[in-house]
Amino acid sequence: MGAACAAALAPAADVLLLTDVNAERLAATTDRVATTKVCPIVGDLADPGFVGEVAARARELGDLRALVNTAGLSPSMAGWREILQVDLVAVVRVLDAFLPLVVPGSVALCLASVSAHMGGFDVEVDAVLADPCAADFDDRFRALAGDEPDPGATYRLAKRGVVRLCERAAATWGTRGGRVLSLSPGLIDTEMGRLELEHQPIKTWLAEITPLRADRRGSDAPLPGRVDDIANTVAFLSSERASFVTGCDVLVDGGLLAALNNQ
Repeated sequence: MGAACAAALAPAADVLLLTDVNAERLAATTDRVATTKVCPIVGDLADPGFVGEVAARARELGDLRALVNTAGLSPSMAGWREILQVDLVAVVRVLDAFLPLVVPGSVALCLASVSAHMGGFDVEVDAVLADPCAADFDDRFRALAGDEPDPGATYRLAKRGVVRLCERAAATWGTRGGRVLSLSPGLIDTEMGRLELEHQPIKTWLAEITPLRADRRGSDAPLPGRVDDIANTVAFLSSERASFVTGCDVLVDGGLLAALNNQ
């Protein structure tokens, strides 16, 4: 998904700063957008020091046009602590680190999930999710979710935290002329998506009830959405055509949430 976003943004970019925890994957993405000047940096966004390094490099490259955060761990990939660190805490740190770089026209797009809109959320949960960098965050989270929180439930809550984080950050970035949005994909046909399909049988049903499917374009993919669906939306939201859109979550789920809400 990140590679597709990079390719979609490349034609309008003077330079792309790309990061990935996997060096081989980063090299492949760099080759994919070889027509644009690319600055690749290998590292883990869960590392606060690395986040600072990326922001510092971005400052050296010129004005910030678009920041797109697609890094994430799904429930079948990691435990609850790792999911919280990568899917929520790292997003906070990235937005904070890039705030000094914001100029009029800058935009940040952070990947959330349609799961952030499923089920109920109470005020106490939202209060804990609103401060993920607190020293006692893990303890407060476990007090709500149990001694050994379920990775699936943790993922949903982390993405809920991202949606609300972007709402708050939009006000801060807005004082400098910047925008912040979250984007919630539905069931997208990626390696991660197929892994979740394998380990979570309910995904098959959710794919079946999604009104729009990838096979509308002749695809036989097991999941209804494609990475280009996300990348094209990212390209639009980062463009001047979306210059008055900020502080909200954009669903790109093929109508899955609508179908669930109208069962």
